[in-house]
Amino acid sequence: MNKKLKRLYAKFVILILCLLVLIRIVVLVLSKYESIANSTANVDIAFYLLNEDYKTMTLNLASLFPQDDAYVYTFSIGNQDGEKTAEIDLVYDLTIRTTTNLPLTYELYKNQKHTDNGAVNIIETNTVEPDEYGTYFRNITTQEENLYYKEPKTNIYELVIRFPENYNTTNYQNIIEALEIKVDSHQITS
Repeated sequence: MNKKLKRLYAKFVILILCLLVLIRIVVLVLSKYESIANSTANVDIAFYLLNEDYKTMTLNLASLFPQDDAYVYTFSIGNQDGEKTAEIDLVYDLTIRTTTNLPLTYELYKNQKHTDNGAVNIIETNTVEPDEYGTYFRNITTQEENLYYKEPKTNIYELVIRFPENYNTTNYQNIIEALEIKVDSHQITS
């Protein structure tokens, strides 16, 4: 009876060790697919609309401070990614949603730089409204854009954010502004 109990105990210990090794392997494998990074440079973002879908990207504007120079962020939206081109005609809506923590002004330019002569700010609406919880957000929209499958195209956007120097007070110290870029696309059916 004593030998049977020792064997059962040994099998139980081996089973627990195997489970611990298996859990460790799973944790190591899963952690390889997750990463976190902080960026201090302007982020170049590309949205490729190859299917009907919804894409979003969030920027945390943690390092903004009042200055005379504008903060410029570029991103692109296209129906091609170099290898693939959308097989349908698409229309997309571009919406930029921001918190209202800082007194910032926004400009958006398509396929031109804000410094170009005659550059046109393409913002159609710029409203501040509360969400269902009473938190206020700024919603910036533009006109719908069409992307045709026979014409591979990429629109390059330049988002210009201004935080004037006259707001250089302690009231705005350590306040973070968040910005979310949403692209909602669907197939053109008519």
